[in-house]
Parts: sequence; C-alpha cells; structure tokens
Amino acid sequence: MNQDCRKTGENDEVKCLYTNMWSQSKRHNFQHDLWNERYKEKETGSKALYIDIDENEENEEGDKEYSEWSELPDLLLEKIFSYLGIRKVLCKFGVQKLYVLDHLRCQMCLSSVGKNFKHLTIQPMLNFYNLYEFMNILSWYTEQRKRKENVELGIGNNIAYLKFTFPCNMTSRGETFSSIKKAHRQLKEVKMVGTLTEAQYLLDEICETCCLTLRCLHIINTTRVQYQMLHVGVFLNLYELVISPQNLGDDLVELLGYTKLEHLHILQNRYTPYDAIIKPVSPNAWQKCRQNNSALNVHLQVESLKEKPLIWQERAPVRTVLFDSPHIRLRTDSLMTALEFYRDDLRIYGHKNIPRFHRSKCFSERIDEPLLMLVQMCTYLSTLAAYA
Repeated sequence: MNQDCRKTGENDEVKCLYTNMWSQSKRHNFQHDLWNERYKEKETGSKALYIDIDENEENEEGDKEYSEWSELPDLLLEKIFSYLGIRKVLCKFGVQKLYVLDHLRCQMCLSSVGKNFKHLTIQPMLNFYNLYEFMNILSWYTEQRKRKENVELGIGNNIAYLKFTFPCNMTSRGETFSSIKKAHRQLKEVKMVGTLTEAQYLLDEICETCCLTLRCLHIINTTRVQYQMLHVGVFLNLYELVISPQNLGDDLVELLGYTKLEHLHILQNRYTPYDAIIKPVSPNAWQKCRQNNSALNVHLQVESLKEKPLIWQERAPVRTVLFDSPHIRLRTDSLMTALEFYRDDLRIYGHKNIPRFHRSKCFSERIDEPLLMLVQMCTYLSTLAAYA
C-alpha cells in the first residue's frame, strides 16, 4: 500500500484507493474508454466499489435494450400495478395522470346495473377517447336489442333522458354523439349544450328514431352564427323546446305550428354570441304559427352576467319576459316594447338579480309610471317581479 495512506478500516481503504486513483488520473495518457475498462478490472479488496460513468448519448440510444412490458396483457398489467400505491404509480410515470377506460369493468357494470339507467348526463371532459369508447359500448348493447341478441340484459332499455354538454369546438363530436343517440328509440328528453361545427347533421339520427316519442328537447348555442334547425319541426309530439334565437327562422316557426308544441323557450345565456347579427323571426311567420297552433306559449329569457339586449319577437304569443342578470336594470324602453308587442298575451314580466343603481327623485323620471302602465294595459298579466 502507498506509504502516504494508512489503513485504519475497510472504509478508509476504499477512500484511500479512490484518492490515489484520482491523483493518478490527472497524469495518465490513456484514452477515456480504455481507462474506464482498466479501472473496472482493478481489484478493490474485500469491498466492491461501483462508479457510474455517463457514456455518450449516441451510444446509449444505440445499445439500450428496452423491456417488453408493453406486450403483456392488460389484465396482467392491472394485477401487477394493483400492488403499487397511486403515489408510486404516478412517480414511475413522471407524475403524468392518464386515465383510460377499463372496458372489462365498464361491461361488467353495464351488465349488472345497466338496465336500471333512466337518466344519462354527459358532462364536459378532456379525454374524448374515453367518451367515444363508452358511447360505443352502450350503443353496441342497445343495438343488440334490434337483432334480438342479449335482450335479457335490457341494457339501455329505460334510458329516457339524455343530456350532452359539448366541452369545446371539435369537428368529430357529431360522430361521437351519433354513436349513442341512434340506438335509443325510446328517448323522451334530450338536452344538447355547446357549439358544434356540423350542427346541420346534429339531429339526423334522432329524427329517424324519435320523431314521435320525443317530448322535450333542449338545443342551446349549437351554432355561433344564425342557422335555423329545421330538424326540430319533425318532432310532432314535442311538448317543450328550449332553443337559442340564432337557431330559429321563419321556416322552422311555420313547421312548429303543425306540431303539438306548447312551450317554446327562446333562451339567451352568457354564451350566446353578442357580436353576431341575429335577426328575429318575421311577424308573418309568427302569425301563421299562431293560427295553426293556438296552444303555443313562447317564453323570452335572458341569463347573462353582462348586459345583453333581448331579441324581441313581434307578434309571437309571448307569455313570459324574464331577465336574469346582475347588470340589466329596469328600463322604460323594454317595458314599452313589451307593452306594444304582447299586450294581450303577456302573463309574466320580471327581473332577477337586479342591480342596485341610482335614480332621480323626481317621480316623472322614475320607473314607477311605466310599471303601472304595464300592469294596467296587460289584461292577463299575473306576475310582475323585480328583486335582487
């Protein structure tokens, strides 16, 4: 042993050896790879000494051998990872959360309790793959009923309510949605919320399967520009319809006159485009609709966090005018318009979440006189509401 190094223990021997090797490494003339090879062959006594030396990235990529874990069956991988906690699983995969639909468990769930489903609500989600796969599985089970296969399971037999909220603009959402709606002939209530680029094909399958059974339909903000959804006029037994003003038109209103529709809600919410030009339905179209369907009741509603003008429908059988916004206050022009257009039809006029604002103390400049005029002139007015 070197005279400058005195051994007092096994750890000191390793430390001394490392010091000598480091001092000699400064004076050697060997190549880097040859030095590493010779160093690994050197005896280190009773203690093994391992030093990791970073090699070039090019050599690592070329000589690296990958495991074949990805080729294992899914059930076996699930069994293996079940022994790990969620913290360890996330650490192994770089804290990257990825949830994939388990088809086996989904099928087992549908086979056991699927026949009891009556309401199906699909909220916005980021994983479109899981959404598409779930719809395909449910659609497959319900389609077997037509072929008289797996009828004893009864999966999807009792689904009568469907609400689908589109999370964002996506061109493939119509295909995703059609995979489930075409399989349900017994749907009685459908709600669709969100903008869709292929809105002209949105209700094709529902028109084919539910034209006589659908009773309630909500289609809110399916387009950002004005486009009338003529499909709605095909549902002859429709009782309630909630629709945005940009999806109405003269032809659609005329078709609604030949249905059994009783309540038509024209809704403007916070997502209704304010920068687009939305034209109201012509008075002649409303007049024809009233003649053909005397039981129709139209309700105009505005629900917004910001001030938004109401799109008035002249000669429509409007029963309700309702504002729900913290920034829309009572205005004389709105009261006078409602009095002019709906004097013989109006039943409810109200403001919810009305803001606080200052008015003149002079009685002639206050809102009291227009309100009293509305109550006096509207014969069938039953409710007048204004509260914060």
